[in-house]
Amino acid sequence: MRVELALFASLRRYLPEGETGHERTIDLPDGTTVGQVIAMLGLPDEPRVVFVNGRHAPDDHVLRDGDRLAVFPPVAGG
Repeated sequence: MRVELALFASLRRYLPEGETGHERTIDLPDGTTVGQVIAMLGLPDEPRVVFVNGRHAPDDHVLRDGDRLAVFPPVAGG
């Protein structure tokens, strides 16, 4: 299956090689979870905000063909 992957801010450096920018289309086996993608990319084990198709998703969320996975590092503001 093909999934659009977007990594933002400091996480961009973990994107697979390819074009510039913060998004890539990646091929994954059917049944792959958000957590498996995060582990595959070697993202740091820290809090993060994860969305699939614009909705918050836990690490055990199973991705489907055509999904858009977006991962943001921890954010703070005031």
